[in-house]
Amino acid sequence: MTDDVKGKVGETDDTLLLVSGSRGSKEDDKQYVKSLANAILKVFSKHGEAKLRCVGAASLNNAIKAFIIAKGEAQKKGESLSIDPSFTTVKFKDQEKEKTGIVLEVLALE
Repeated sequence: MTDDVKGKVGETDDTLLLVSGSRGSKEDDKQYVKSLANAILKVFSKHGEAKLRCVGAASLNNAIKAFIIAKGEAQKKGESLSIDPSFTTVKFKDQEKEKTGIVLEVLALE
């Protein structure tokens, strides 16, 4: 996994990738999405699944873009990927209130 894409922050799930929103510049955002796509492929190849946890519209947007890139790369290797979305509750260390997030589970298409 790249340094730019952090996973397992305080988590015990090796398949979980925490997706962030905007990185500032458009070029930084593009590089982040590419790094996230590579992380998806690495986690998926190792565990057979990957989970992308998103809080906010910008992180969901990045996750979808990265999934599309990862799906295209997986198709070149003969694999078909799909996503199964679900809701989750997220509590941040620096905040008392909980927020609703979305988890996109990346799976092999049967």
